[in-house]
Amino acid sequence: MAFVLFLIMPEGRVNSGLSYSSEICNNALDDDGDGLVDLNDSDCFCPLLEPISIIPNPSFENVDCCPEEPSSLDCATDWVQASRATTDYYNLCDFSGLEIFDIPLPIPDGEGYIGFFDGIFGSEMDPNYKEYVGNCLTEPMEANTTYRLQFNIGFLDRESSPSTDIAIFGTEDCSNLPFGEDDFSFGCPTNGPGWVRLGAASVFGDNEWKQFEIKFTPKNDIVAVVLGPDCAQRVFPKSPYYFLDHLILAEDRTFEVDISANDRPCPSELALEITSEDRIVYQWYIDGVAIRDANASVLQSLPGRGEYQVRIENEQGCKISRSYIHDPPFQTAWITESICQGDSLLFGTQLLTTDGTYIETLQTVRNCDSIVHLELIINHHVEKFESAKIFPSEVYELGEEQINTPGEYIQTVTSNSGCDSTIYLNLDFYSVYVPNAFSPNGDGVNDVFMIQGAEDLVSVLSLNIYTRWGNQVYSSSPSSYEKVWDGTSNGTMADTGIYVCEAVVLMDDNKERTIYGDVVLIR
Repeated sequence: MAFVLFLIMPEGRVNSGLSYSSEICNNALDDDGDGLVDLNDSDCFCPLLEPISIIPNPSFENVDCCPEEPSSLDCATDWVQASRATTDYYNLCDFSGLEIFDIPLPIPDGEGYIGFFDGIFGSEMDPNYKEYVGNCLTEPMEANTTYRLQFNIGFLDRESSPSTDIAIFGTEDCSNLPFGEDDFSFGCPTNGPGWVRLGAASVFGDNEWKQFEIKFTPKNDIVAVVLGPDCAQRVFPKSPYYFLDHLILAEDRTFEVDISANDRPCPSELALEITSEDRIVYQWYIDGVAIRDANASVLQSLPGRGEYQVRIENEQGCKISRSYIHDPPFQTAWITESICQGDSLLFGTQLLTTDGTYIETLQTVRNCDSIVHLELIINHHVEKFESAKIFPSEVYELGEEQINTPGEYIQTVTSNSGCDSTIYLNLDFYSVYVPNAFSPNGDGVNDVFMIQGAEDLVSVLSLNIYTRWGNQVYSSSPSSYEKVWDGTSNGTMADTGIYVCEAVVLMDDNKERTIYGDVVLIR
């Protein structure tokens, strides 16, 4: 009888008799049986393929002490509080800040990172309370040379970390650090002398770390920099807060070894590439695991969402690229449409006639798949009953018709959505009476002139009386409750004759109107 011997390895893996003392880094297998595959195993460590940052201590890892409170930035080697408003420093060697904020994990590089406010809002609002960090560079940035700053920024939820602009400022003299003296509301560095704004990037995120970059060309040599919020004042109901880590500042040309993506419009057509060189062996990875047969400088047909890296190797050794996060937004749209009762709407393959929410997979103008959520609203036929009043000199607009005669009317009108409605209108004249004569002779009958009306007359706002030649003989006081004319002018009796009345009235539609009339004064 023959026996076949299998060795049972950790994780239930069956080994045919071969064993390895270390991981093979390009076969998507756990070769040494430690449960870690390819780049996730320390056996496959390669130095990072990235420019050397001229910002010292770029990931806040080197410490002179462990922070005991948020404002202990002095514990981070080479960094200074650039402004009187104090940036926070967190390091897992002691004070992590995890118990204060729900910080997105993992931290991009190591255990150190900073946090800063862009304005303080609460019982007191101070949009100029902006927190910055700064340091002197390991070597100056040269004038008229293009540089690139890559940085990782962390976001809380969108309410606590709304979209913003992050800026880099520079100075020709390290003695300009810090700036703003003891003024908590000094704002950005350029509010004082010696600082220039080099560039900025718009950033956004939601409970995550994301990488952004700023390209700029200084006009003068720069020896020190400051990082933090841009200069614009922003007003929010909460105090905006963000985190920064892994700051790489170098000449722009040195970044060309990074992974780049083509400009295809659809995620399914995306390709990644890295600069091609002779005598280089390439291997692509997703989430640290080798992608089979992905051995060129270009990676076509990405297997899915994830963290992509490429390992390059030659006779001098290996290097590993920085990660490219492939997390394309779902091509999703939410739209609202309305149709008239009795009409229909073609939505993809569906013919819709009733209210509701519908979902279809459609194609965008660039022929990419898009999931569309449609909320359909049916505009039902509406009958409206209206009552209105006008003055004889006015017209009432009902649809396209203008009406100036009291009566009952029926009109079919079309709304902005193109649906018909029926309006029943009862139109009448306002009940405002301007007397044409009065006799201020003290007999108690018709002794004063005043505008009269029914309940639709709210008030008479002003009353002016003129002679036929335009001379004013009476003007009501704004404070007087009743606007009446007793037939006098400047304390003397006005002459018998014809006068012109001008009155401003407020009607029950809350509109003011000016009315005129002739009145005869009889003695």
